Amino acid sequence: MKIDIIIAYVQRYEFGHERDFVPPITGIHLAAITPAKHSVRVFHQQVDKLDFGTDADLVAISFFSGFALAAYTLATKFKSMGKTVVAGGPHVTYCQEEALGYFDAIVTGEAENVWPDLLDDLEAGNLQQVYVGTPCNMEGLPTPRYDLLPDRFFIRKVIQATRGCPFSCSFCTVPSLNPGFRLRPVEDVVRDAAYDKFPHWWQRKIVWFWDDNLTIKRPFIRQLLKELIPLKKWWLTQASMDIAKDPELLDLMKASGCIGVFLGIESFGAESLADANKRQNKIAQYKESVAAIRKRGIAVMAGFIAGFDHDDEESIITMADQLMEIGIDVPFLSIMTPFRGTAI
Repeated sequence: MKIDIIIAYVQRYEFGHERDFVPPITGIHLAAITPAKHSVRVFHQQVDKLDFGTDADLVAISFFSGFALAAYTLATKFKSMGKTVVAGGPHVTYCQEEALGYFDAIVTGEAENVWPDLLDDLEAGNLQQVYVGTPCNMEGLPTPRYDLLPDRFFIRKVIQATRGCPFSCSFCTVPSLNPGFRLRPVEDVVRDAAYDKFPHWWQRKIVWFWDDNLTIKRPFIRQLLKELIPLKKWWLTQASMDIAKDPELLDLMKASGCIGVFLGIESFGAESLADANKRQNKIAQYKESVAAIRKRGIAVMAGFIAGFDHDDEESIITMADQLMEIGIDVPFLSIMTPFRGTAI
């Protein structure tokens, strides 16, 4: 069969690098686990012009809740052309009845264990409406189909070394969408990091880890970083603030090429952190922690949320000064949103 995988997107900012800086891993990972007898194309709506004249037998759309309306519009258009259209992703997982109003079938949870079944059923003319994905075994996952990424992305080498997060922040879907905490074999991760078939030096040099909490298992991350050193790459990831208390790990991160880390700081208010179930964050240690990371030449990106029940206008305005005072290089500001699948 011919399969088009589309990662839906709606432009959210008038300027900035979100649009073409780094792609999601979903599309090229799904393409990689697709049986070789099928031909696959991957479209990222944020940079690609979609092919509405496609001869694909199947159109698969993945999206977050913020892009749901765009995805539904695409599904309606492709179905009007007689295409079979399926969907997956967080929004579909938590809004199944709504999604089934637009798609011929949906995949909930993780797709690895059910994607081949969906394709077989479609070929046999027996497509089911709902395919319930289960947490997959992280061993033996193939290298993402980097060859299917458009050259417009500044960073193209996106990798996932772990899946899940041991914390349970009240605003986050990860604990229910990707339960547990699972590790890929180090040799598989290093293999993907070594992939170099890109036209530009920076695309060969930079690795973006799409992990929710890469550093949480210390023996694993230490082994991985030691094996990354000979590759001489630059890499970025998400991590918990506790890395600042581990100078040996920070030194190893620097030695292996870490140039940036994203921290979920979220708030400067103790009550708001309690509401977020993020008691591991210690406000009094923010500045010292950021300094320890930046001292190694590692840029600190950090997420902040406005709209906790204990926030007010003053605390939100003050946040801008506070994040500068603690030395954040790149702040990401979000509005508290009660997504389905979260504790709030």
